[in-house]
Amino acid sequence: MNDICPSSEKCPIFGGILKDKKFTTESYRRLYCEAGDKGKLECRRWQVKQKYGKVPSDLLPNSSKTIEEIGKENNY
Repeated sequence: MNDICPSSEKCPIFGGILKDKKFTTESYRRLYCEAGDKGKLECRRWQVKQKYGKVPSDLLPNSSKTIEEIGKENNY
């Protein structure tokens, strides 16, 4: 098992909406990106990518929106 999400290095939220939020970035990385399968399965970004093959650049891993709501809002 690879403990680090393969998308974490290029994830747009870390260079985008979270660019200057070091504490939040570190927390998200620990909870989602570096938490192995458990983190990936709880990450809304990962879930959306698995279903639609793409992810809105500003979607946070703990979004309260359903996968279907995100897909509909983004015309996936």
